[in-house]
Amino acid sequence: MSERHRIVRGWIYVDGTRDEDGGIRLGTGGELRFNPFDAIPERAEAHITWGDILTASVQRLVFWRR
Repeated sequence: MSERHRIVRGWIYVDGTRDEDGGIRLGTGGELRFNPFDAIPERAEAHITWGDILTASVQRLVFWRR
């Protein structure tokens, strides 16, 4: 996992903000939050890997089954 993002309870937090055109600017100190489904189209721009999406999906499943 990169230092620019972290996964907590099925959410993927990315260090960045949205530009005016809707793009993602990484490393700004802001925080964007994606669920695994919403992270798929943003994958390339936010540098989220398929492994991160899978990890977040499993965490969501385990967390919501409690």
